[in-house]
Amino acid sequence: MPPVPRRGTAAAVAHTEVALVPVSEIDMVVRVVVAAALGACLGVEREMQHKTAGLRTHTLVAAGAALFAVAGGSISADGTDMTRIAAGVVTGIGFIGAGGMIKSGFTMTGITTAATLWFSAAVGVAVAFGLYVVAVAALVVALAAMVGFAPVRDRLRRSTVQPLTIEYLAGHATLTPLFETLNAMGAQVHQIAMVEHEGRRRMSCELVGVGREAMASILTSLRAREEVISVDGPLV
Repeated sequence: MPPVPRRGTAAAVAHTEVALVPVSEIDMVVRVVVAAALGACLGVEREMQHKTAGLRTHTLVAAGAALFAVAGGSISADGTDMTRIAAGVVTGIGFIGAGGMIKSGFTMTGITTAATLWFSAAVGVAVAFGLYVVAVAALVVALAAMVGFAPVRDRLRRSTVQPLTIEYLAGHATLTPLFETLNAMGAQVHQIAMVEHEGRRRMSCELVGVGREAMASILTSLRAREEVISVDGPLV
C-alpha cells in the first residue's frame, strides 16, 4: 500500500483535487453576459478605428470564452483542472487572431487587433471564473493603453516617418530594387499611393525604420536611374 502524504506537504497538495464551487445556470448566464459586455467595450474602440474585428467580434470572443469556461467547469461533479480549459481557449483564439493580421507588401497590420481579441478572451475566462474585479481592472488597463497611448504613438511616428515620392517611366521595374532594399533593412512602408498618366507613374509612400544614411543612399540610387524623372524625399 503506497504511503499517504501527510497534510501540509507538497505531495499532499499535488494529490489534492480542487472541488468546484456549485454554480447555478442563472449565475452562468450572468457571467456570460458580463463577459460579453466587457468584450464589447474593447470592440467599440476597435470599431471606432474601423478595424476588421470590431464590436461584434470582440463581444462574441469574450462571451464564447466565458461559455467554454463555465460549461467545462460544470460537467465535472468532483472537480476538474480549470487551467486546461483556459489553455484550450488560448489555443483557439490564436487562430482568430492570426486571421485578423494582414500582410500588405512589407507591412504587417492587425497585430493590435489580434492582441485585443486575445485580451478579450482572457477577460471572458476571468469573468467565468468569478474574478469580476480582476476582469474590470484588466479592461480599464487595456482601454487606457489603447486610447491613452494613441497620441504618444502618433507623435513618435511623426518623428520617425519619412515621406518619399518618385516619378518615373513605367516598364523598368523601378520599385523592385527599392522594396527589396527596404525589406532587407526591416523598414515598413505605409500609405502607398500610385498614379499613372501617359506612361508616367507617380508613387508616394511613408517609410518607417530607415536611418539618415540609408535614406541618403536610397535617394542617390533612385536619382541615378535613367527612367526616374524626379525623387522627393526628406532632407538628409
